[in-house]
Amino acid sequence: MISPLPPGTLVFNRYCVVGLAGQGEFGLTYLVQDQKRFDELCILKEFIPLQQDPTLLEMMRQCFHQEAAVLYELKHEQLPHYRIMFIHGDRLYLVREYIMGKSCAAMLNERRAESGAFSQAEVMQLLLQVLPGLTYLHRAGIVHENLSPQSIIVRQETSIPVLIDLGLIKRLVARLQLHPVSPDSLIGRTGYASPEQEHGGKVLPCSDLYSLGAVAIALLKGKEPHGPAHHWTRSPDWDAQLTLHRDFALILKRMLHPNPQKRFVSASQVLRALEPIANLVLHSVSPVPQAHPIGQQHSVIAGKTTSRHKPGSSSLTVPLAPPTAAATDSSQSAPLRSPEHFNQASRNQPHPTASITQKPSARSKADFKASAILVMSVALLVSVVSFRALSWVQTGPVKSPSPANTVASPDANPASTSSSTDSTSQPSPEASPSPSMPTRESGVYRDRPSVEIDAQFLSNLTDELFYARHPDLQGQKLTADQQDLQAEWKAIASDVEIKLSRLSPEVLSKLGSYDRATYDRWTAPDSGASLTSRELNVLVNNRFAELFPDQKGKSLNPKTFGQVWYALAEEELNKLKPQTSGN
Repeated sequence: MISPLPPGTLVFNRYCVVGLAGQGEFGLTYLVQDQKRFDELCILKEFIPLQQDPTLLEMMRQCFHQEAAVLYELKHEQLPHYRIMFIHGDRLYLVREYIMGKSCAAMLNERRAESGAFSQAEVMQLLLQVLPGLTYLHRAGIVHENLSPQSIIVRQETSIPVLIDLGLIKRLVARLQLHPVSPDSLIGRTGYASPEQEHGGKVLPCSDLYSLGAVAIALLKGKEPHGPAHHWTRSPDWDAQLTLHRDFALILKRMLHPNPQKRFVSASQVLRALEPIANLVLHSVSPVPQAHPIGQQHSVIAGKTTSRHKPGSSSLTVPLAPPTAAATDSSQSAPLRSPEHFNQASRNQPHPTASITQKPSARSKADFKASAILVMSVALLVSVVSFRALSWVQTGPVKSPSPANTVASPDANPASTSSSTDSTSQPSPEASPSPSMPTRESGVYRDRPSVEIDAQFLSNLTDELFYARHPDLQGQKLTADQQDLQAEWKAIASDVEIKLSRLSPEVLSKLGSYDRATYDRWTAPDSGASLTSRELNVLVNNRFAELFPDQKGKSLNPKTFGQVWYALAEEELNKLKPQTSGN
C-alpha cells in the first residue's frame, strides 16, 4: 500500500499539501494550497498508473484531457471548477475547486445522532436546489452517475448544494487505467445507483433522477439504504413509514421506478412537477405562530420542531419564497412543522359525536349571532382599507425610466465604453406598494435585514430582467389585477437580492457609483495592483457568469449589471491586498 503524501509536500512546484481529504478505490484525494493563486485551497486528486513509462503517462494525460474537455467548460454555481491535469513524478494529478461546506452524508449522520431525520420541507428545498444544476449538467451531455449524500455538498457561504465526484472522471480513470481499478468497477454508489447502472446497462439522465430520489428517501427516513441499488423500490412500505404530501410521495415513487422508461424524462420535468406543491410544502407553518428572531433558521426533525441547535449541528436552509396571495403574514416568524405534527394534533382532538347534530342551545345561538356580527364588521373594515389602498395605487407616482443597455459584453472590458445617456424608458410594475420600489414591508428585504442594497438600484436591475422576459409589456404599467406578473417581478427581485448579498457590504454600498475612471485607476501601472487588467477581467467574468449566467455575452447596462461587474472587480482586488502586503 502506497503511503499518502505528508503535509507540507510541494507538488508540481505549486501545490502545497495541507492534508488527506479522502481515500477510496479510485485513489487518494488531498486538500492543497495553490501557491500561485494566493494560497487558494484546492482539491488534488492523485492517480498512480501501473504503467510508469513517461511517454505512456503523457499519452494518458492527453487522452484524459481530450475526453474530459467538457469538464473544463462547465460554468455553474452548483458544479466545481475543474482546472488542470498534470504529471508529477510517476503520478497523475487532477485539480479542482475546493467546496467549503458539509456533505449531505455528514448532515445525515448528525441528524441520526439526534435521533431525527429531515423534514419534507427541507428535502423539498434540497430537490428544488439540486435539480437546476442537474438540468445544466444533462444539457451539457453529462450524466452525473454517482449521486449520493456523499456527492452533494452544501456550500457554506451560500447554502447552495454543489454536485461533486462526477462519474465521467471515474469511468475515464478505469478505462484509461490511470489507477489500478477494474474497468468494470461500479461507478454509482451502492444503494443509490439505478438498477440499470447496477446491471451494466445504458446510463441516462433519468438514472440520476433515480439516485436523487434515493437520496431524498434516505434523508426523510434518517438512514441510508442497505443492499441492492433498488432497495427503496423493493421496500414498498417506505411511504407508509413517512407522512408526506400525497403528490410529493407520487413524484418520489416515479423517480424511483425500476423501469427507466416510466421515470421522469428530465430534471426540468421533475421541477415542473414539484412547482404546484412547492409552496404548500415549504410554507407548512404552525397554526399558532411563535415569535423568533428575524432570519433564524429552524430545523425540522420528523414529528417535532426545534429552534435551537447544538453547536455544529446541521440544517438544510429552507428560505421562504416571496409572499403570495395565499401566504401568511411573515411579520412573525414561525417554525416549520412536519406533516406528522398536524396528524398528531388531529389525533389529539376529540372524535366527532352525535352531539354535533343536536339542536343548539340559546347560548350557542347568541354566540353564533355575535360571531356573525364580528365577521361582518371585519369584512367591512377590510373592504374600506382595500378601497383606500387601491385608490393610492392608481394615483401613485411612476418610477423614472431605466437607462439604456450600452456597455460591452462581460467577455470584453466593460470599462471600454463611455458613460451613456438615457435613451429608452422601462416603466416599473405598479402595485400596492409599487414592486418597482421594494420596501422592507413588501417582502423583498424582509428575510435579509442585514443586507443593505439601494432600493432604487435593485428596482432598476429587476426591471431590466423582468422586461427582458416580457418585451411585449415595454412601455406599460402593471395594473393591480395582474397579480401573476407582480408576483413574478417580486420573485426576480428576491432572487437578485440574494445573489447580490454575496458581495461584501463595502462594495454593495457603492453600487450605482462606479464608472470607467474608477476602473482605470484600479488597473493603472502605478496603482500597485497585483493583477493586470486582463487577469482581473478573467476573474471577474467567471464570478459574474456564476451569478448571472443568462447575461453572458450580452451588453451590460452601465447603470445596472455594469455596476455589479465593477463591484466584483473591486472585491477581487481587495482580496489580494492582504496577501500582497504580507509578502
